Amino acid sequence: AYNCLIHFYKRMALIFSRDPVWSQTTRSGFRQQVFIMYHSTKSSANVGAILDSGFKISQGGDRGLLFGDGLYVSRDIEKTLAYGQLCFKLLVYPGKTFILDESTSVEDRTSWQKEHSSAWAPPNNKVAPSGKQETCVKSTVQVRVLGIAYGHELLDQQTKARVRDMFGTGDTLDRCENRVLDLMLEDLGIVYSTLVHQGSMMLLQSMGRGKVGAGEWSGRDNQLWSKTWDNCLENKATGEVMTVEDGNELTLKPVEAAGDKKQKWRLDGKGRFMHKLSNRV
Repeated sequence: AYNCLIHFYKRMALIFSRDPVWSQTTRSGFRQQVFIMYHSTKSSANVGAILDSGFKISQGGDRGLLFGDGLYVSRDIEKTLAYGQLCFKLLVYPGKTFILDESTSVEDRTSWQKEHSSAWAPPNNKVAPSGKQETCVKSTVQVRVLGIAYGHELLDQQTKARVRDMFGTGDTLDRCENRVLDLMLEDLGIVYSTLVHQGSMMLLQSMGRGKVGAGEWSGRDNQLWSKTWDNCLENKATGEVMTVEDGNELTLKPVEAAGDKKQKWRLDGKGRFMHKLSNRV
C-alpha cells in the first residue's frame, strides 16, 4: 500500500503548492507569503506528540543537516516520502528567506538564523542530495498544522479523531483551513493592524517626517502597522520602520534590509512590543 502511495504522489507532486495561499507586498517592498508545506514522521505516537506539544526544532550538531538548526518542511510533497509514512499538511510563513545556491559556503548555510527567518533550497539544486526543494524555518511559531496529507488511515483511533484527513486536498483551503490561516496571520502580526496603548486607548501613528506619535482612531493608513523584514514594525502609509536611535529617540526610518538591531522588535509575555537591542518596551 505504501508503494502505491509513493507512485500516486510522484504523479501528483507537480500540482502541489507552487503558489502561496496568502501574499501581500508592503510599501517597503517586503513580500510576505504563506505556503502550504509538508513534513512527515514515522509513527502515530510522533503525530500525537506533535499535536500535544508542537514540533521540535532539529539540532544540527553532527547530523549533517543541510541548513543546521530548524524545522524542515517542503512545498514538494514527494520530498517527504523518504522520511515517514505519516505526513502533515501545514501552513508555513517563511518570512525573510536565505536562498541556497552552489556558491553558498557550509558556514553561510548553517548560520542564516542570525538575520533570516528561514532558508530555502530551490528545486533542482545541486547542494542537497535529493536536489528537491526544501525549507528550514527558524521557529515553530511560523507553522500551523492543518491535518494529515497522507497516512491518516495508519493512525490509532484516538489520534484520528484529533486531526483531519487532508489526503488529496493539495494547496486548496476550505473554510476551516482559512480560519486557521486568519488566526495565524493575526498571531504573527503580519496583517496590517493598529497598535493601541491600553492605558489611554490611543493609537500609535506616523506623524510625518519620521515622527511617531499617538492619536485617536482615524481609519487612515498612518495608524496601520505590519511585522516585516524579520521583526521590524512597518508603517503602511510611509513604508518606514520603527527605529530607536542613540539616546532612545523613537523615529521612523527606511528599513535596513540587511538587518539593523535598532529596528528589531519582539512581543513580550504581556503582548507588548519590546525593542530587541535595548530590551525596553
